[in-house]
Order: sequence, then C-alpha cells, then structure tokens
Amino acid sequence: MSSHQSMNFLCNLRNRIVILRTAIVCVSSLSKRSRLGFAKPIIQGFGSLLILVTLYGCEVSVYKTFQGDTMGTYYRVVGNCKDQLNYRLLETELLRINSVLSNYDSESEISLFNRSEIVGDWISVHETLVKVLASAQQISEQTNGAFDVTVAPLVELWGFGVNEVVRAPSAETISRELQRVDYKLLEIDEKNNALRKLSNIKLDLSGIGKGYGVDHIAEFLTKQRCSDFLIDIGGEIRVRGHNALSNSWRIGIEEPEGTGPSTVFLNLSSGALATSGSYRNFRIFDETPHPHVIDPRSGYPTSHNLTAVTVYRSTTTEADALATALFVMGFDDALEFAESHDIAVALSTWDVDSEESRASYSTAMKILLKKRN
Repeated sequence: MSSHQSMNFLCNLRNRIVILRTAIVCVSSLSKRSRLGFAKPIIQGFGSLLILVTLYGCEVSVYKTFQGDTMGTYYRVVGNCKDQLNYRLLETELLRINSVLSNYDSESEISLFNRSEIVGDWISVHETLVKVLASAQQISEQTNGAFDVTVAPLVELWGFGVNEVVRAPSAETISRELQRVDYKLLEIDEKNNALRKLSNIKLDLSGIGKGYGVDHIAEFLTKQRCSDFLIDIGGEIRVRGHNALSNSWRIGIEEPEGTGPSTVFLNLSSGALATSGSYRNFRIFDETPHPHVIDPRSGYPTSHNLTAVTVYRSTTTEADALATALFVMGFDDALEFAESHDIAVALSTWDVDSEESRASYSTAMKILLKKRN
C-alpha cells in the first residue's frame, strides 16, 4: 500500500463516522419490546470495521449497571448479584489491577520491574503480574512470537509509549532494539511469584492487560454471587449467564459497509470477545501512517490490508492476546492459524482498489454466529 493510498484509507475511515455504542434494550410490555435508544458514544470517527455493539438487558430487579474510567479507557459492568455490589467495591478492584499492570503508572509493579537493572537474578513481584505474564508466554509460544510482551522498546521507539516521537526510527536503531525483544529472555517462577530478566528487557502489557482486567472482574463478580453479568473494558468483553430478559447476552459485530447486513450477532451465555485493529491509534511519519501494532519479529509496525481482528475465547485474557497476535500475522496466516487451532475469529480487510472493507470468518466463528438463545 503506497503512502497516498494509506492516507486515503485513513481519511475514509475518519469520514464515515461509525460509532461504537452501548445500546440498552428493555421490555415495554409482556408482548412488546422497544429500543429506548443509545447510551453516550464510546468512540466515534472510525470507519466500516468490525465494531462491537453490545446490547444489554433492561436494568430491572437486581441487575445493576456500573460505568466509569479505568486502564486508560472506559468500563461498563452489568450484573445480577445477590450480594451488595457497589461502586466502591468495584473500583477498588479496578485500582488494584491498575497498580500492577499499568505502564503509565510510574509506581505500578510493571513499571518498577521495567526500571529494574537487575539481570540474571530473580525479582519478586505481585502474583497478578506473574499470572498475566504466564498467560502471555503461553500465547507467545503458541504463535511463535507474533505476540510478545517484551516489545516495549519498539513501542517506545515508534512513539506509542509514554514519550512523544517526531520521526520514524532508523533501521540501525530498530535492529539494535530488536536484540532486547524476545519473550524467551523472560523467565517466570510461578511457585515463588518471581521473574528473571536474561537481558535488559522491558515489558508492555497493552495487548493483554485489559483482557486480564476483565477476567479479574469476572472472578470478583463471581465471589460477589453474581449469577449473570457482562463486563466491558475498552471493547474487551466477557459474559456469563443471561440478561434481564432471560436471554443470552447479544453481542453484535458490525460488518463492513456494502457487504451484507449491517450487523451480525453473537448470542452468548459464556465466553469472551476481544478486538485488535490498526484504526484506533497510528503515527504519521513522512506522510506515511504507521499503526500502533508492532510486529515484534521485524521491529516495524504492521503493514498489510488487515484492519481488525475479533476473537472469541473462554477468557478475555486469551482473546485479547490472540487478537493482537493474529493481527500481527496478517490475513492469510491469521485465518490459517484460526482454522488449525479451531479459533472463532472475524477478520476485516481493506481493499485498496475498491476502497471497501470486507469481512471474513473462520469456521468456528461461522458456527458461533448461527447460535440462537
């Protein structure tokens, strides 16, 4: 894709004004249902990509809704809980996760570990960090390094970290930083909650942190005796049970414009969804846009026609990391991987010639889409 075509692509995305929304559906009578309207837009200005549109049951009886900000994005929790669930309890849990996993909190566990210059010796860390990294390493092994939390130096290099960058890094600089990027340079002692650097590595959890945050809140809600719930942190979603209408939670994936019905729906009573895409965050150097997803194997931002990947798994941690890995792979390898591992995946690609976005689904996702309440 040339820089001119890339710019046209991004302009097209921004001009279509597609909104990621949360919709509330209620029962107006025993025989009639009416849509009360949309909640405030979460994100707007994105194009015809795979976009999650979450339909919640009406907030009646013991179903309660909580929403706010966390992990640099929004959260929304809908739960049917027997115990007294309140904002204080919920946000205490969210703050606890942030204090461990946030790369933007200078005193978080991950930030302290990244600043440590200790190489070769074990470093004691919080058990939450160990759990997240153990899951990350499993995905790294499974995807042959397409997902790699040691990508942090490259994330900073391309200007997607804490510090601002005004020009693209040189090939020499990328090659030098790549020597510090390899998930095998991190060792984990799960029994003693300790980590060991085999080189001066730094970790970035942006491709798995929100997913783990959702799973952590799911465990918390279960302890609060919540029999049914939906958790959404920045578009990473996990559900259990049914909504207030006694139906499965209905999660919509909006199809690209002009390729069929505007939205396809998943009816879920369990499981998780996560999306990775090139449309949310990018940098422009020398009139060429560079998406925020970095290929840890090459050192460069991804460069292909895949624009979004949505993954369904049993946990949001796995779905989040796999969505990132599959996006790094590109369309052909991602679909092949999904088919060979029986993973439900929706992929959106951009056709430069027709200037249209197209959706494709793995076999497992096609089966899931056919599921009814």
